Amino acid sequence: MITGPSDAEEPMTATIDTPSDEGAAAAGRARVAELLATPPETIDGVIAHQERLQEILESEYGPGDGVASFNRLYLRITRGIRDQLDDDLFADRDFLVRLDVEFARRYFRALHAEATGGTPPRSWGVLLERRRHERISPVEYAVVGVNAHVNFDLAPAVVRTCTVLGRSAPGPAERADYRAVNDVFSLHMVRLLDDFDQTAPGEISLTEQLLGCVADVPVVLARDVAWRQALELWELRSRPMEYENEVAALDRRTALLGRGLLTLGALT
Repeated sequence: MITGPSDAEEPMTATIDTPSDEGAAAAGRARVAELLATPPETIDGVIAHQERLQEILESEYGPGDGVASFNRLYLRITRGIRDQLDDDLFADRDFLVRLDVEFARRYFRALHAEATGGTPPRSWGVLLERRRHERISPVEYAVVGVNAHVNFDLAPAVVRTCTVLGRSAPGPAERADYRAVNDVFSLHMVRLLDDFDQTAPGEISLTEQLLGCVADVPVVLARDVAWRQALELWELRSRPMEYENEVAALDRRTALLGRGLLTLGALT
């Protein structure tokens, strides 16, 4: 288990919003809340939500917004998965489609909670609270979003998918498709620096240097860890209190890692 600063840690200093910024943020939250009030049912529905969300985020907050930076990457990944559905890449298409939907729904729920004045998971709060920090690059924002989504959302999404489909437990077929999805994720992650570097050439932070040294970003994309976590959560599903306690602990660990990633970016 990762140990470190308490959850009461003071947030990193960020840019101060002007009254006009506050008005734009309120308008943005209202539009996000309206969009995400209805969860998607299909991969095409997920993509439609992501596309519309990107339009809202860029128009209300600007293209450099932290959530917009992550959503831009996530949209590419989801399109990549959809485009390969008919290529016999996946052993169990039904599982893959449902996993994609359940995975995205957790992300959308976090954004909807923040937009409606609720409390998003701590792992997503790291990104949402610091989305406009002047010394954090789009690359770093995207990586922190990936951290929250993979390290916190993925394991519960696997459990939910198997439950909805009536599976006895996550098994070899599900693991095979899980790994195939990871291949799509990795393909887009290795392009991350090149894509975002065009927006700020010559400015490479410590976080970006670390990313450039590890093509598949194993520290952030702890996919095998997430799979083991899914198996552990599956065994706890009949004990709701223990299940929720484990998810809460997972959230705290993921938030701690996210804070560390953003601190690296702000200090360089």
